[in-house]
Amino acid sequence: MDKRLIFLAWAAPLMAGLPLTDLSLSDAEEIALEYNKGLRIAREGTKQAQERKLQAVSRWLPAIHYRAEFRDIDQKELFFNVFSTQFEFSHQGYSSILQLSQPIFSTDLLFGLKSKKLEAEVYSYQQANTKNELLLAVRDRYYEVLFYEKALKIERENIDYLAYALEQEQGRLDAGNATPFEVNQSKVSVANAISTYYATLKHLKNARNALILTLGIDPLLEPEIQLKESSMPIYAIPEIAAKLRELDETYRYRSDTFPTTMDFTRHIETLKNARKLTLFTPDEVQAHLDLALSLRPDLLARKLQVNVANQEVNSKLGTYLPKISGYVRYSYNDVDLGIRPFFQESYDLSAGLVLTWNLFDSLLREHEIGEARSVRSASRISYDKEWQRIEVEIRNGLYQLEEAMLTYLSATQAVYVAEQAREQAQGKLQYGRIAPLEYRDSVNQLAQARNQQNQASFDLLGAYYQVRYATGIDAK
Repeated sequence: MDKRLIFLAWAAPLMAGLPLTDLSLSDAEEIALEYNKGLRIAREGTKQAQERKLQAVSRWLPAIHYRAEFRDIDQKELFFNVFSTQFEFSHQGYSSILQLSQPIFSTDLLFGLKSKKLEAEVYSYQQANTKNELLLAVRDRYYEVLFYEKALKIERENIDYLAYALEQEQGRLDAGNATPFEVNQSKVSVANAISTYYATLKHLKNARNALILTLGIDPLLEPEIQLKESSMPIYAIPEIAAKLRELDETYRYRSDTFPTTMDFTRHIETLKNARKLTLFTPDEVQAHLDLALSLRPDLLARKLQVNVANQEVNSKLGTYLPKISGYVRYSYNDVDLGIRPFFQESYDLSAGLVLTWNLFDSLLREHEIGEARSVRSASRISYDKEWQRIEVEIRNGLYQLEEAMLTYLSATQAVYVAEQAREQAQGKLQYGRIAPLEYRDSVNQLAQARNQQNQASFDLLGAYYQVRYATGIDAK
C-alpha cells in the first residue's frame, strides 16, 4: 500500500474537525487555543492556584479527627481515670479520641486566605498573558508561511523571465548575432535564480514546521496544511486601511496608480517627516497606553503580586497577636491512656479553647517582617519597571507600524514601475534593441521590488499585531 495512503488512514482521526486544508487565520487561532501545549500547561497552573485558594478556605472550616492508640508494657504501669479517683496498674493501655477543631482567630489563616485569592488571580492573568503571546506567535507563523509562499511564487516567475531571456539569447547565438559568453551569462542568471528558489523552498518548509509546532497538533499533519489566504490581507484590516488612506491624503502617497516623477519628488521632500510619529496623534498614543494599563495581563499580574507581597507583610505582623482555636472532644479518658479495651470504653464529651502566643523569639519575627517588607518594595519596583517596558514597547510598536506603512506604500510604487520597465525591456529584447544584460537587470529589479513589497506586507501585519499584543486587547 502507498505510504501516503497509510499516513492518511493513520492521521484521519487526528484531522477530524480540523480545517487544515483551508486554514484561515481565525481557524489557526482556534486550533492553537485548544491544542497548544504551553497554553494547556498555563490552564493547569490556574487550576492549581484555584485549588490552593480552596485549601486556604478549608483551613478556616472545622476539622474532624479520630485517633486510637494501644500500648503494651512489660511491667505494669499506673493508669488513672481522669473522670474519677480510681488508680489501677496494667500491662496494656488504650486511647480513643474523636475531636472537632475550629480555628477562631489566626492572622496566618486570615492573610493566607487573602494571599491565595490574589495568587489565583495572578495565575489567571499569567494564563491570559500566555494566550496573548500565543496569538501573536500564531499570527507571525501564519503570515510567515504566506510570506514564503508568495516569495516562492516570485522566484518561480523570476526563473521564467530569465529563461525567456536565455531562449532569446540562444536564438541569437544560433543566428550568429550573439557570443557564447553572452549565452553563458544568461545561463548563470537562471542557475542563480534556481538556487534562490530552492533556498526559499527550504525557508517555507521551516516556516510550516514552526506553524504546526505553534498550533500544538501532530507534526505529521504538516503536509495537509493549505492556507486559505493567497495574499497579505493589508486592506482587510480596518485600522491599517484607515491609516493608509490617511497617508494618501497627507503624503499623497498613492499606491493604487502608477507614480509620476512629481510623486517621487514630493516623497523625497517629505522624508524629514518620517523622523517623528506623524500618523498617530498624542491622544491615540495615550489611548494605546491606557489600554495596556487596563488590559495587559502581565502588567496586571505584577500589580497583584504587589498586593500578595503586602498580604505577606500583614501576615508577618500578625504574629505579634495570639492564635485562638476551639475544640469539642468525644473520648475515652480524655487524652490519657486508660485500661478499658476497645469497644468497652465509656466516652465523655469535653470542649475548650486553646490560646498560643509567641512572646519572644530572639528577633526572628522582626527579621521575617523586614524580609517581607523588602520583598514588597521589590514587587513595587518590578511593577514600575514592567510598566516602563510596556510603554516603550507600545511607542516602538507604533513607530514600527508607521514605518511599515511607509515602506509598504513605497515598495508598492516600486512594483508598478518595475513591472512596466520589465515589459518595456522584454519588447526591446525581442527586437534586439537592448542587450540581454539590460533585460536581466529589469527582471532582477522587478524580483527585488516584489520581494520588498512582500517583506513590507509581512512587516506591516507583524507590526500591527505586535501593537495589539502590546496593548493586551486580545487577551481579554
